[in-house]
Amino acid sequence: MKTVRIKIICFFIAYLSFMALNTGMFWWNVVSLRDRLMVLDNFHELLSNILEIRRYEKNFIFYPEPGSLKEAVIYLDKAEDDVAQLKGKIIEIGGREYYEGFMDDLNDYSRQLTLLAGGSKGDPVETRKLGSAMVQKAQSLLVLKKQRIHEALIRIQYIPIAVMVSLAVLITALFYWQAKKVFSRLVYVQRAAEGVARGDYDAIDKIRNDDEISILMRSAFSNMAAELESRQHQLIESRKLVSIGTLTSGIAHELNNPLNNVSLTADTMLEEIDDLDKDEAREMLQDIINEIGRASKVVKNLLDFSREGEHAMAQLSAESLVMETRKLVANQLKMDKITMQTDIPDGLPLVKGDMHSLQQVFINLFINADHAMTGGGILSVSVRPASGNFLRFDVSDNGCGMTSETVERIFDPFYTTKPVGKGTGLGLSIIYGIIKKHGGFIEVQSELGEGTTFSIYLPALTNEEEGNEQISSGGN
Repeated sequence: MKTVRIKIICFFIAYLSFMALNTGMFWWNVVSLRDRLMVLDNFHELLSNILEIRRYEKNFIFYPEPGSLKEAVIYLDKAEDDVAQLKGKIIEIGGREYYEGFMDDLNDYSRQLTLLAGGSKGDPVETRKLGSAMVQKAQSLLVLKKQRIHEALIRIQYIPIAVMVSLAVLITALFYWQAKKVFSRLVYVQRAAEGVARGDYDAIDKIRNDDEISILMRSAFSNMAAELESRQHQLIESRKLVSIGTLTSGIAHELNNPLNNVSLTADTMLEEIDDLDKDEAREMLQDIINEIGRASKVVKNLLDFSREGEHAMAQLSAESLVMETRKLVANQLKMDKITMQTDIPDGLPLVKGDMHSLQQVFINLFINADHAMTGGGILSVSVRPASGNFLRFDVSDNGCGMTSETVERIFDPFYTTKPVGKGTGLGLSIIYGIIKKHGGFIEVQSELGEGTTFSIYLPALTNEEEGNEQISSGGN
């Protein structure tokens, strides 16, 4: 859980940093607005002083009052002080040329007032013109400053909205990121569970993340897969007895024939023992030995097939695999009027596999074909090389066939179309797992009323691999 805690801490640090940044921006804009309002007051003060100058100027020119001119000079000094204090702000708002023009007007106006105050001949018209220009410039500065303050207010209004939108986007992105990870893990769990159910454990290794949850999931599925594989092996071993039970009638018939022959021959010898010469007795005893050998071979095949324990992987020929399995079901097929045809050409490459597990697979397919052909039919087994260095085993029947819906589900665990007591007890999902474990795969083609073909693909050994196997076996 260390990684999860680190991620949570990083998230809170990022969140606090984001909030601190936005709070700092908001505070900076508020302080900036306060400063702008104070500057606006200074601009109002400048405009007020210039208007006072104009008032006393008017009183001096139109109503000759010598004291008015002195008052105008006082306010002119105040205006000059205001402009000096606001120099940076004026340049920021209007530019340096605007500031220099403003100062030129102030200086010219000051000179005109000085001339008028000294009794010299000043130009009242020029004085009023300069005064009007100063008022316009002061008003323009005031308007520009108000625009700046309005823009600052708009920014301050949008900052909370921007903060909320940014926070919503951040939370949405984090939620999407986490949800995507969760859903990817759920998809992994679904695929891994489906793969494990089919005996395909490759899906367990497809999650690559190294966080605690991913490691826990991999570990849990790996343990489950190991346990299921062990249980599956036990299930296959136990189901062999079910397969033998299904084949009982055929096996009993196969044992009954040689035992009857032995019994008849022994009875004949007992009745005619005094009349038999050595050659006849020897021939009859040889018949008994041969029939006992037939029965012994049947029992040996059954014992080999039903023997429990781990079976080593070995090099197998397609012919031996099919023909040895055929021996176990031959009488069952014969009793049900099923003709089995095989097409296995010479020179096929070997496959590496567990003889007993693969026999169980083919027995299941043979008996399924038997049940699909009520009243008799033809069971065909052909073996051919396939692309991708595989050996293809086709098990075909001309029985009842299956619907497309059934074909899609036949490898699902616990799915069956057979009544209770029918079949070998080994589901196609387990067969799928056995073939998958051997590195192969299965395909199915079926038409309702036409028949079914199961195609089993097993990896073929190359000549080099066959040689290496032989060297390894020789070294052991």
